Amino acid sequence: MTHGSGAEMVPEVSAAAGFVCRLLRGRGRLSDAQLQVFRDCLAQALSEHYQNHWFPDRPQKGSGYRCIRINHEMDPLIGRAAIRIGLTSGQLFSLLPRELTLWVDPYEVSYRIGEDGSICVLYETEPPVSSPAPSISAYDQTASCKNRFMLGGRTSPPKNYLMMVSG
Repeated sequence: MTHGSGAEMVPEVSAAAGFVCRLLRGRGRLSDAQLQVFRDCLAQALSEHYQNHWFPDRPQKGSGYRCIRINHEMDPLIGRAAIRIGLTSGQLFSLLPRELTLWVDPYEVSYRIGEDGSICVLYETEPPVSSPAPSISAYDQTASCKNRFMLGGRTSPPKNYLMMVSG
């Protein structure tokens, strides 16, 4: 069992925080300084939250725990970062999609907007060659937030849905 270090999750956490920040930027109501503080606070909160739930040798393990979700309730990690820049809950809900699922896993960050939206990949990289391909038990496949949705008939999008997040 490998509990990855914070350094190992930097690209994934950065992609996730940057994506949420870009969603907020799209409405044009926040300054660049506010967006930077939000991004930094969210990245730190995600890194701390995932600290003992990051398994590079078994990327699907802990996926449900790492799932960021907005669906009639604000994800608490996003909510805490928003408080740091003075956003109320109502303002935050008005700036972000009503339904958003963001999966932050080792080697891949993906999202879906809306319950029936396509799953799109924000960040993807290959695991290091030195790591043997893990066998995935039936429990691991059904336990992840992303896989529960995909088992309902949804599949991953074609690779042409790749969206890059700039730093």
